[in-house]
Amino acid sequence: MQLKVTIVLFVFIGLATRVVVGQEQQAEHQVKIEVPEVALLGLVAENSTDVNLQVNVPNEAGEIVNLNAVSSEKIWVNYTSVISKAVPARKVVAFVEGELPDGIRLQVEASSCKGSGKGRMGTSAGMVTLSNQPTDVIVGIGTCYTGKGAQNGHFLSYRLEQTDNDKDFALIEEQNLAVNVVYTLTDYN
Repeated sequence: MQLKVTIVLFVFIGLATRVVVGQEQQAEHQVKIEVPEVALLGLVAENSTDVNLQVNVPNEAGEIVNLNAVSSEKIWVNYTSVISKAVPARKVVAFVEGELPDGIRLQVEASSCKGSGKGRMGTSAGMVTLSNQPTDVIVGIGTCYTGKGAQNGHFLSYRLEQTDNDKDFALIEEQNLAVNVVYTLTDYN
């Protein structure tokens, strides 16, 4: 009887070992994760994204026509950026479409980034003079987002001033004109 119990016990242990070994099998599959490059840029304002710069007229004969004017509009640059390993950073450049009047220059300055964004935000390139060639306005943008809407991103301040050359003052004429300032979020080249 004891021999039967021992045989049954060995058979039971053998079956139990096969069941345990059968439960150790594994299965696997691959999960691919793709994060695409993103480069989105927008200009937003509480009212309008149009800027109106007016020259101050003197009150008395012989006074200078003050060409200096500063924008009062509240325009913000918002962007979303996901960079690749091949592109270490991005920047925002701006250029003027159209002809600026002789004797004056148009400048813009971006503030430091404010608002609800996260990531590696860009920094202001300071006060820059705009022309028909792209000029850096915000540099060092990494993977980030500024937040959406007014009060997020970089606030833009425009300034109109007389050029440094005194002879250019004689070139100034009465005129009303509009130019477009075009902003682009681009990779460093």
